[in-house]
Amino acid sequence: MLEFELNGHAYRAGKLSAFQQLHLSRKIAPLLPKLLPAFAQIADGGSGLHLPALAEALGPLAHSLAEMPDADCEYVYGVCLSVVSRQQGQSWTSVWNTPGKTLMFDDIDLPVMTQLVVKVITDNLGPFMQGLLVKGQATGSPAQP
Repeated sequence: MLEFELNGHAYRAGKLSAFQQLHLSRKIAPLLPKLLPAFAQIADGGSGLHLPALAEALGPLAHSLAEMPDADCEYVYGVCLSVVSRQQGQSWTSVWNTPGKTLMFDDIDLPVMTQLVVKVITDNLGPFMQGLLVKGQATGSPAQP
């Protein structure tokens, strides 16, 4: 289980089931060819993340998200948020109401919601995406999913 802090709140992100990971990877697959070269450039930038490299990575991401059908985008966000909880005192509360398709906290805005989704994707699909990146670097070109 991944635990992290974001905007002064403690969060936990659980693991998606194997089938959720499969469907999630299918939904984000169109983003990967556009993002892998940018991730490779960021990785080659050394230990620090440089703003120009980050901007280059975010451009294709924003464009790809804009092209994604609403249902696919909502699926990605919904399935990722379904495994995230936020600490409330001594207990943990889910941030997403799956049947109602709504956030449980009014202070979670789009930037926070997106960061939560990225954390879940990275934790659940990171080894898969890293394998594609390493394969692409070994052949001298970005890997094709």
